[in-house]
Amino acid sequence: MSALRDRLFRALTRPPFRDAEGRKGWLSPFAHAQPHAVRQMTLMLSGWPVWKRPLRIAFLSDFHVGSHTGDVARLARIVEEAREHQPDLALYGGDFVNLIPFGGGRVPPETVAAVLARLDAPLGRVAVLGNHDRNYGPDDVTKALRVNGITVLFDSIHEIAFEGSGVPIVGIHDARRNRLESHAVLTKLDASKPAIVLAHDPHWFAHLPAGPHLMLAGHTHGGQICLPGYGPLRNASWAPLRWTYGMVVEGGKRMYVTSGLGCSALPLRVAARPEWVLLELNGAGAAYG
Repeated sequence: MSALRDRLFRALTRPPFRDAEGRKGWLSPFAHAQPHAVRQMTLMLSGWPVWKRPLRIAFLSDFHVGSHTGDVARLARIVEEAREHQPDLALYGGDFVNLIPFGGGRVPPETVAAVLARLDAPLGRVAVLGNHDRNYGPDDVTKALRVNGITVLFDSIHEIAFEGSGVPIVGIHDARRNRLESHAVLTKLDASKPAIVLAHDPHWFAHLPAGPHLMLAGHTHGGQICLPGYGPLRNASWAPLRWTYGMVVEGGKRMYVTSGLGCSALPLRVAARPEWVLLELNGAGAAYG
C-alpha cells in the first residue's frame, strides 16, 4: 500500500520540479500562509554540561515549499528572521518539497536549499529528510542540501563541539518506516551523556533510550487541522495523538514536536499555527551574570 501511494504521488506531482518561483496558478488567492510564530524556549537539563551561555539552536521543519502562495519569498523572510537571532546551530527536520497533488507550487529542492543555506550558524546546518523528500527522490534532495553546505544524516551521528564539550546529533529520517538502522543508531547513545536526536517523525520517541537526550521532531504539522477545544483528529504518524505537538516528557525522556511551516494534502491549517523554534539549551543549574 505504501509503495502504491508513493507511485501515485510521483505520478500526480511529476518530479523533478522546475518552477523556482512556485507559482500557484488558480489556487493563488486561496493559498496564503497564515502568520507563523517564533517559539522560544529555554531548557536547563540534568546531565548536560553547564556552559557560560546556552547553546542556541534554530529548529525549522516541514517546509513543503510551494504549498503556499509566495512561499519562496516567505521562506527567505523566515530565514532572515532566524539569522537575526544568531543561532549557533541550525537543524532542519525534513519535508523540504511540496507534494500537494494539485495547485502548482513545484519548487525544486535546489531553490529551497539555497535559501536555507543563508541561515548562518557557526556550528553548522544539519538536516534529515522527510517522507515527502523520499517520495520526490532522496538522492536529488540530499544532493541539493549538501551542495549548499547542509549536512544530511541518514540514521547516523554528527558531533558538534560547544565550549569544549562534544554534543552528538543523531539523525533519523523519513516517517512511518520501522528501520533496523534507526534502532541500531539509537542503541549507540550513551545513557550517561547528552545527545540531540533529530527525527522527522515523533514515533521514534518510543524507541529513544533513557538518558539526558533531547529529541526534536516534526512531521505532524501539529495536526494541521484541529478542532478548537479538542485538538488534532490525526497526526499522520504512528505516534499517539498526545505526541502531536509541543513538549513531551514521559518516562524520564524529553521531546519537542514542532508544528512546522508548511502544509500537505491541502494548503490549510486550522488551530495549528505554523512555527519555527528558537531553543536555548544548557545544563541544570546554569546561571548567567
